[in-house]
Amino acid sequence: MSMDGSVEQGTSAQEQPSPSVAVQVRGLVKSFGAGDTTVTVLKGIDLDVHFGELLLLVGESGGGKTTLLSAIAGILDIDAGELEVLGASLTNMTAGTRTSFRGQRMGFVFQQFNLLPALTAAENVAIPLLIQGLSRTEAVSRGRLMLERMGLGDRTEFLPRNLSGGQQQRVAVARALVNDPQLLVCDEPTAALDGPNGQKIMELIRDVGRAPNRCVIVVTHDSRVFHFGDRMAELTDGRIVGIHPIHAEATA
Repeated sequence: MSMDGSVEQGTSAQEQPSPSVAVQVRGLVKSFGAGDTTVTVLKGIDLDVHFGELLLLVGESGGGKTTLLSAIAGILDIDAGELEVLGASLTNMTAGTRTSFRGQRMGFVFQQFNLLPALTAAENVAIPLLIQGLSRTEAVSRGRLMLERMGLGDRTEFLPRNLSGGQQQRVAVARALVNDPQLLVCDEPTAALDGPNGQKIMELIRDVGRAPNRCVIVVTHDSRVFHFGDRMAELTDGRIVGIHPIHAEATA
């Protein structure tokens, strides 16, 4: 948002993103349903996310935040618009290519954790590494190390059902970070955590985004973690109504 309160304007869909832009969204439209039951959730989104930044997506429930996040991660097809991520056009990729691209270069923290119940915490964290072709021994070993960073070194062999909600959330974050992603997208990563653990998780997430070749996008309603962001984009009724920098001293 500019100093006079207007929304930042993006470039046209035909323009190439600058080298500093990690994610470029132009005119993105996404609907669900068909015929009379069609609901348009995203109504022409324009957004740039830069390398080295942590962008917060905020706004009312049902405004389209999770849908936008899932589109950027290549999980959802879009109906119209252009979507370029890490220099590659997701709109021109097949579903299989998107899956491979996501596994190699992105990390995703799901709101509902999506842990596999039959696998231990360390095995769940190792999944992205196994997809990349690492041996099970190496992948699980790296999974354990990541869990130690999350303060879960004594829970590596626990099944999800034996972990608290907050512990499951930290396992989900560890899984997203274990493959050292260039783009990390997080849907309510602190929702199940108390204040201190939420701060620790956001510190780790922020550190990922500080690298010049990486960026982070976080959907959150948790005002306690706003100061970790560099910019905030507000979605209302499928549209971005404001983008502005975050001043840590005003939100801490």
